[in-house]
Order: sequence, then C-alpha cells, then structure tokens
Amino acid sequence: MPSTPRRRRSRIRFAALLLVAVEIPLFAGLLVAQVADPTPARAAGDHAFLNQAADGAPVTWDPCSPVGYVVDWTDAPDGALALVTDAVATVEEATGLTFTALGSTQLRPDQGGATDPLPGGAEVLVSWVPTAQDELFAAGEAIGWARPMVVGGRSGGQVYGRGQVVLDAGWFADASPARARGVLLHELGHLVGLDHVEDPSQLMDAGGSLGREYQQGDLEGLARLGPLAGPRCS
Repeated sequence: MPSTPRRRRSRIRFAALLLVAVEIPLFAGLLVAQVADPTPARAAGDHAFLNQAADGAPVTWDPCSPVGYVVDWTDAPDGALALVTDAVATVEEATGLTFTALGSTQLRPDQGGATDPLPGGAEVLVSWVPTAQDELFAAGEAIGWARPMVVGGRSGGQVYGRGQVVLDAGWFADASPARARGVLLHELGHLVGLDHVEDPSQLMDAGGSLGREYQQGDLEGLARLGPLAGPRCS
C-alpha cells in the first residue's frame, strides 16, 4: 500500500524534471537569438541622387574635408541639440563623411539656395523657421526642406560646397521624438545628395514615408555619397 503513492510521486517528479529540461534550452535559444540580432530588419528598396556627373557618379561633398555646420537655435524645439547631434552622427556613420559643429548663428535661410557667408567658415546652415515665415510651410507643402549647392571641385569636377536644412518650427514643437528624427534624417539625406524615391518603404520616399530610420535602399545610396564608396582623396 505505501509503495503506490511513492511511485506516483516519482513519475510526477520525473515528468516535471523532463519539462524543465526541455523548456530551459528553448528559452535559452530564444534569448540568444534576441541578443545576437537586436536590430530590426531594414526594407530593401531604391535610392536616387540629386545630381550626377557625366559618368553617372553622384555629386557628393568633398570626402577629404569635414563639412562644417552652424545652427540657428532661435526657434528650435526642446531637445533640438540632442536631435541634431544624433541625426548628424547617423549620417556620418552611413556615409563616412565628417561633420563639424561650428557654433550658432541667427542668419536666416534663403529658399533661393544662397546665404550670406556663414560664421567660422561653415558650409551648412541648419535652422528652424516659424511656419508663417516660410511659404512652403505656410502653404502646408512641406515640414522641412534641404538644398545642397554645387561648386567646382579640386580636380575640375563638381562637389557640394554650401547647403541649408530648414525645418518647420511649429511642426517640430508638437512632433514626437521619433517623428522629428525621421524628418531630420530625411532632410539630411537631401543635404548629402539623395533625391526622393517613389518607394514608401524607404525614408527618402517622396510622399513623406512613415519610416523613422534609413532603410536598406537609403543606406546603399548614402554609402555612395562619401568615403565609404572607396578612396577618393588625394
């Protein structure tokens, strides 16, 4: 009589141990998979360039020189410094270009593409503009725009030598950090030479993609716009 309960308990204990032995490796495997590849997959897609040379190569910034930029913080939203710093670092990593922050300014942007000489020898102006002060923003046609300007290069070719990134202060004041980051990355993509694509999976989508990060097509284009494309410095 006493032996029956003991056998029953042994079977239950053995089954429990077997279940634990099976579950632990499965859980461990899931944990390793999560740690090994925490980055979400990026969507494959297209990229396009604003300007190309006769041989089809994209016009770029001089890959041998840092790109200096100044910022007008007058109408910038809260957290703008961290936003710009992070977005610029993302573009540096994707292109191999180097950007150098050269301070602040109160110089206003010009939709025609030209600005007065920038302080500190900077090539790029980044600014936030009140909605009513930019016709594109006031008409609801944009929440940001960027424009690089082509100049002569060292060996007679063309490179970008000046540029502007202009952002709608009203929209950015209400935007979530993720949406603000996506728009700034989109405009910085234009600054370094990417054009719009008709591909909603990519951040450079012409319709203002829902993406918050550069996707695979964006990254392939960005890699061709800086030193990552190969040695081009003499």
